[in-house]
Amino acid sequence: MTGAYPGGGDQTRNPRPEDCQNEANRRLLGYWHEKRGTRRFPARADLDPLEMRYALGNIVLFDRIAGTVPARFRYRLIGTAVIERDGYDMTGRVVDELPGTQYRGLILSRLGGLIADPAPLLIRNQTSYDGRLYDYEVLWLPLAGDGETVDMFLSCQIFPTEPPSAPR
Repeated sequence: MTGAYPGGGDQTRNPRPEDCQNEANRRLLGYWHEKRGTRRFPARADLDPLEMRYALGNIVLFDRIAGTVPARFRYRLIGTAVIERDGYDMTGRVVDELPGTQYRGLILSRLGGLIADPAPLLIRNQTSYDGRLYDYEVLWLPLAGDGETVDMFLSCQIFPTEPPSAPR
C-alpha cells in the first residue's frame, strides 16, 4: 500500500523484512515479529535493548499520553545518532514542542495516522522540511502493553546522508 499515511514518500504498510533497504531496519522488523508472537503488537516490555544493539543509535520511542484527544505523544527515548543528526534532544518532551513547524506537522500527522490505523510502516523519502533536507528510511512499529491497544511507537530512522544545519 502506498500513500496511506501522512507525509508522502514510498510507504509500505505491513512490510516484510526484505522490503527494508537498511540492514538495521530489516533485523528490527524481524525481531518485532518474533516478539509479538500471536498478538497483534508486542509490548515495550517484550523488547530487550541488548538484543537491538544494531539499531539503538537510530531508535526513537514515543509514548502515547493517556487520555488525550486528539492523541498526544512524548519522546521517551532518542538514539544518539538521531540527536547528533538533529542537533537537539527532545527526550521527555512532547512532540508538540518539536522545532520546525513543517517537520513537527509531519511527525504529529504521521503519529495520528498510525494511531487511527496502526500497523508496521516502512517509509523511504527524500524531501525538505523547514529548509532542511531529510533523506531517510524509517520503520514505524506499534507497541501495545495489552497486545492490542497501541500505547507506544518505536521508530528506527536511517539517514544515509547528513542534513544541513539543524533548525533552532
